[in-house]
Amino acid sequence: MEPARSIARLGFRKWHERRLIEAHAWLVTALLCAIYVEASLEGFSFMGPGLVWMGSAAGMFVGGLIVWHGLRRYFALLVEAERFSTQSTCARCKAYGSFDVLNHRPHFDVRCRKCRSEWSMG
Repeated sequence: MEPARSIARLGFRKWHERRLIEAHAWLVTALLCAIYVEASLEGFSFMGPGLVWMGSAAGMFVGGLIVWHGLRRYFALLVEAERFSTQSTCARCKAYGSFDVLNHRPHFDVRCRKCRSEWSMG
């Protein structure tokens, strides 16, 4: 239901662009956290004081979780953007991304702005 409302509000092309920007922001975040985890592993020592060791281990764990979540979000957003972009071309007039959303269901109906043809997306 959320993509239908966003597409209706922004238009398909702007929605698609924002999804790709958000996906790549998650990728950059994951890469930066991976660099942090790797740098923390370089300086990690079991011989240090207990609190320093625990703080470093906790930081690496949280960084690893952010890397994992960031990569999951990156791929999920890319798959969603690709799924909707393959369905956004009018079968009759071949207009790409030029449609109006008719309803806000999970599988929503759209109408082409050029030829008024209708199809379902989702």
